[in-house]
Amino acid sequence: MAVTAAVTALTLLPATAAGYPASAGPWTTATALTDDQGQQGLIDVRTAPDGTAFALWRDKAAGASTWEIRAAVKAAGGDVWSAPHTLLTGVGASAEARLAVAPDGRAVVTWVAGSGTDGSLTALAVTWDPKARAWSAPAGLTAYDGLNLSTPQIAAAADGTLTAVWTQGEGALRFDVATATLAPGAADWSKPKTLGGVTTGSVDDLALAVAPDGAATVVWDAYDFFTGAHAVTTATRTAAGVWSGAAALPGADASVGDVRVTMDARDTTTVLWLDVTDPNTGTGDLKSVTRKTPSAAWGTAQTAAAAVRPSDDSGPLTAPDGDVTYVWTGWSAAAGTPVVQTVTRAAATGTWSQPKTLSTGYVKWQVSAAIGGDGTVQVVWPQTPSIDNGNDNSLQWAVRSNGAWSAATAVNGAPVPAVPTTDALTGEVAAGPDGRATVVWREAAYAGGGAYTSRLWGRSQTLLAKPVVTQKATLSGTARTGSTLTCSATATGLRVTTAWSWLRDGKAIAGATAKTRKLTADDHAHKVSCRATAANPAGSVVSTSAAVTVAAGPALKPTKAPSVSGTAKVGRKLTANHGTWTPSATSYTYRWLRNGKAITGATRSTYVLAKADKGKKITVKVTARRTAWTNGSATTAAVTVR
Repeated sequence: MAVTAAVTALTLLPATAAGYPASAGPWTTATALTDDQGQQGLIDVRTAPDGTAFALWRDKAAGASTWEIRAAVKAAGGDVWSAPHTLLTGVGASAEARLAVAPDGRAVVTWVAGSGTDGSLTALAVTWDPKARAWSAPAGLTAYDGLNLSTPQIAAAADGTLTAVWTQGEGALRFDVATATLAPGAADWSKPKTLGGVTTGSVDDLALAVAPDGAATVVWDAYDFFTGAHAVTTATRTAAGVWSGAAALPGADASVGDVRVTMDARDTTTVLWLDVTDPNTGTGDLKSVTRKTPSAAWGTAQTAAAAVRPSDDSGPLTAPDGDVTYVWTGWSAAAGTPVVQTVTRAAATGTWSQPKTLSTGYVKWQVSAAIGGDGTVQVVWPQTPSIDNGNDNSLQWAVRSNGAWSAATAVNGAPVPAVPTTDALTGEVAAGPDGRATVVWREAAYAGGGAYTSRLWGRSQTLLAKPVVTQKATLSGTARTGSTLTCSATATGLRVTTAWSWLRDGKAIAGATAKTRKLTADDHAHKVSCRATAANPAGSVVSTSAAVTVAAGPALKPTKAPSVSGTAKVGRKLTANHGTWTPSATSYTYRWLRNGKAITGATRSTYVLAKADKGKKITVKVTARRTAWTNGSATTAAVTVR
């Protein structure tokens, strides 16, 4: 009888998926949660809405014959895991336990003790108290005087109320689905309530979702032993705490397995299941159906993905905006290898995306996915480069943020060699309220003789910090018209971009956004400075250079020399041609010279030769002028007056 992990929808941040880029910083250094002498079996990793992270695993000490269930805690915003705490001793290698978290930083671990043969089955729970920073003693959640009792699944509402669901029954022909609640501050769980069940078969794939307002949906696959029929069955609790009767989900009568459910902050509920079309291979269509409120009718069934063969999955995962993401690993006929794939249904359109393959190698049939309070989806899975290379195991990581998936990258260190007797590498991921990931993985090492040892490691993404200016903005170049100034500044940080702006007398110059600026006449005699703004999604820092006063540009230079035209004879008129200049002049002045001395009053561009000029050498000095530039002067070649 299969069960699925409880799904809790908690919206503690604005309904946006923009938090991940604004908060996700670099990964911390990998730290060991255990020594490397024993063996571990990783069960789950979760992050509470307050940011506290929890890891749960099975542990067998070196030389021990039985296993323990252990947990470790990482405080919100911290990088250090607590020492392992033993919750349960004397269990087997496949002992089951479940982990759930609540908004206030509490965690609950459940398991089943006793035996069905003597009627001593009891579901127990321990709770992490964030104030005392300690685990409680085991307390009874429910008891069953019968053959079968499943480990309860638990999910929390926004006010901290816990809801548990489980199955109990007598062998293969009678199973019930039951539920109980634990109110905030209460010591005891409520009296169990039966939601439904079967009398001629079994209950498979039990799943629970709780919305922030306390509304809840439980789904299961009701299997009839005699007819072989399956029916996805649901029971619903309103926010007021009233349960509906169990009812078959319309359009899902032929489903076989993998029943999942999720609810968003608006109480919209989505159920997924696998409608098997080829019993020989287990291939089927991933189906979904949605209702807007707990009292509304279910919509028409949709195909989320066609012809899939999932062997492991995570989800459905609901974002604050209502988008639903489902991640699975399974065989791909097109790729000829197991792959990790995902689909997302957009809340705005109600349609599912085409399946996207996240993996880049041979997948080891495992995947873990989680969604943060901001809608970021975090996914990890173990893979090798190909089926022929089993010695380069890596834990791959991909992220969905702002509607797009990142490329897969490895989060563990050096590739892990294959181990003949166990999986060399397994991993679990949790997403925090701001979308940042916490990953815990198990690395195994072959110890010879069919034995192995292993160790748990953990890494988290730190909070992205805004840039830090390491070199203040400075100007280089000559501060005069026509010259180019360069702005320089340096800032450290992740994903930093730098924007440049220029200021004249403290006010931004429109359009001046390059790192360099060629000074213009408008800058002349004003104070010019530059500003560098270094930014990343966490924030920005500004550095402004010291201001410099812009001097006049260099003297204008002739590119074609001035000249004199006309007949050099007394009584005739000479004309001064001003030539061409660089930069181009906007005005000119003239001074006529007789044997190098200024002729009184001769300041026009023309000059009528006088008797005093006869036999003398006449020249003209041309001065080229342009605003914000130094005047340029040149004297023409001399002419001798006849």
